[in-house]
Amino acid sequence: MLKVLVPADEEIRKLDLELVKERDALEGVKKDLANVREKIEQERQQYDVIEADRGARIQEGRVMQQQLERSREKLNRTRNEKESNAVQRELEETRKLLRDVEDAVGKRSLELDELRKSIIDHEEQEAGFIARIGETEGAVSARLQQIEAERSEKARARDEIAKKLPAPLLRKYDQIRAKRTSGAARLEGGRCKACNMSIPPQLSQRIVRADVLEPCPSCNRLLYIDAQASTPPAS
Repeated sequence: MLKVLVPADEEIRKLDLELVKERDALEGVKKDLANVREKIEQERQQYDVIEADRGARIQEGRVMQQQLERSREKLNRTRNEKESNAVQRELEETRKLLRDVEDAVGKRSLELDELRKSIIDHEEQEAGFIARIGETEGAVSARLQQIEAERSEKARARDEIAKKLPAPLLRKYDQIRAKRTSGAARLEGGRCKACNMSIPPQLSQRIVRADVLEPCPSCNRLLYIDAQASTPPAS
């Protein structure tokens, strides 16, 4: 029965891998969509912060511009060189501060331009992911249903095969399979077909002649013979 159970389990294993692959492919696109949406939200928040700062700098520049105009008027009203020099220093300081504010406004404007471009790019990516999900989700869901139905059918057939095995043997087989993906392997030409390691001749002869189940010394899988595929090893 093991020679029938092993391929049945392998078919189920392949279907399980296909299910994971199909689910992961769709979930990968959904994850990409979630990531790009998070980036858009972060960029919009950053845009609002920079825009608010730019607005505050512009207002600060207006105040300084007004202060500059008042200083110029004051300069026209100076009565001596001392007053004139003091107002000139005030004008220079205000001009310097105004230049700094204008530079900051220009920097913020550039940052806003870059953010706008990045947001537009990410919104295009978002639209692309949404379109891909819309195009593939239905097909993937249908494929998943098909694979799950096929797996259920093969699992039922597998259970019928397993019922015919002695309970201790089935437990041992399942324990090995949980660790090795397969619980048994064919003995062919004196080698384990799972790990491809040579089997001691005495053990190989015992399995072939007595048709008993023995574990492979290398991978611990239960070894069985297939009369149609195996030939006894040389003595």
